[in-house]
Amino acid sequence: MIWLVFCIISVLAALLLFVPFLRQNSNSVSRTEQGIVVYKQQLTELDADVARGVVNEADAAPVRLDIQRRILRVGKSDDIGGIKSVTRQPILAAGLVVLVFGTAFGLYQYLGSPELPSKPLASRDIEKEKRDFAGQDFESLVERLAEKLQEQPDNLDGWVLLGRTLSRMRRFQEAANTYMQATRLDPTDVDLYVAAGENFYYAARGTISDASLEAFTRGARLDPQHPGARYYLAEYDAQEGATAKALDAWVSLYRDSDPDAPFMKILQARISQAAKIVGRDVAAILAEKQVVQTADAGPTRADREAAAEMSESDRQEMIQSMVLRLEERMQNEPEFDGLMKLGKAYSVQRDYGKSASAYARAAEMKSKDPLPLILQALSLVQNAGADGPPPVDAIRIYRKILTLDDTVAEAHWYIGLAEVEAGNPEIALKHWQKMQSLVPENAPLYANVTRAIKALSQPAQN
Repeated sequence: MIWLVFCIISVLAALLLFVPFLRQNSNSVSRTEQGIVVYKQQLTELDADVARGVVNEADAAPVRLDIQRRILRVGKSDDIGGIKSVTRQPILAAGLVVLVFGTAFGLYQYLGSPELPSKPLASRDIEKEKRDFAGQDFESLVERLAEKLQEQPDNLDGWVLLGRTLSRMRRFQEAANTYMQATRLDPTDVDLYVAAGENFYYAARGTISDASLEAFTRGARLDPQHPGARYYLAEYDAQEGATAKALDAWVSLYRDSDPDAPFMKILQARISQAAKIVGRDVAAILAEKQVVQTADAGPTRADREAAAEMSESDRQEMIQSMVLRLEERMQNEPEFDGLMKLGKAYSVQRDYGKSASAYARAAEMKSKDPLPLILQALSLVQNAGADGPPPVDAIRIYRKILTLDDTVAEAHWYIGLAEVEAGNPEIALKHWQKMQSLVPENAPLYANVTRAIKALSQPAQN
């Protein structure tokens, strides 16, 4: 059917191009006739000027003679230009038609899709086509984000947005790696570790992999009460066969959570499944709360998107006011969690000196907890910049950290750098080999420390 329409349109277009070249225009005026008319009009005007006395006869005579000569000269051409304008030209017309339509059909054959069958509207899956278009939009968004992050690798919001987009596209492994990259910019954000762990979990088809377990464990170390970390660590217990332990953890999370928390329906179902396996009656426990999904359960996606669309100045003003209120409260009533939040807020503002001071105050309150020391040392490193060696104060803190917990990979990395700077490659090599055993092989840090070990070992091989 479509080809019939194309043929009809082509014939009509060919006629429009062809007919003017075949038609004899008897009413056309040649260039010779037009020139003679003009010259005769000039003679008439000249005679009128002589009659009115504007020009005398002596002056008019040479002008009249010149005009008459021009009339004779034009007449000799005998309408050569006019004949060309009215002669039929069928060969030119045929050539033009062949050229235009040959080019058009050739381009369609090359660029178009003539082999595709027609798709009646009734048989089309419009919703699928919408999803396909949305997928194309996500693909272009991912490409733009990736290009932007190559130029701005310290853009935390960009990494988070890229991770969220990849997760929506079900590219879970890439999303997990992206979230882990974001944790390097903000190692205190529990949500980033949980998001990475969730995507590792989905990438492993619903099982807690080693990478997933590492992410959830690090998140729980930052905030033992985070519901996401608690839920998935219990999921790992169930996966390993410790169903009773998992059930106890889920019941504890259930009792600690609000009835309108968005995960409560899933948590209820998981508790029921585990209870059946271990043969425990949990009806009374589940009846303790009336789980509902209310409109006030938290900010909607639209709310979050609206907040994300705030102007940069408005966002900075909002953050600054929150930081000032928290800073004032920590001056009057200092407490560990508040100081940790204050340190993170300063870090977001890239005021790493104040961030280190806030974490130092938190470390004084919990001298056996390595976390505030880890964040204090990191803030000192960030404050010094990436161009020079790690600050002496940061190295001192990292050494103290290893006395509390020798599994902190960052401590081994920076102490290794300091030992290389001090001319102690053997000590540096020991720290980096220890770090290599702590970091998952698919993590960016693993590749970095492997290259460092290889570079450090190279002189010994020569």
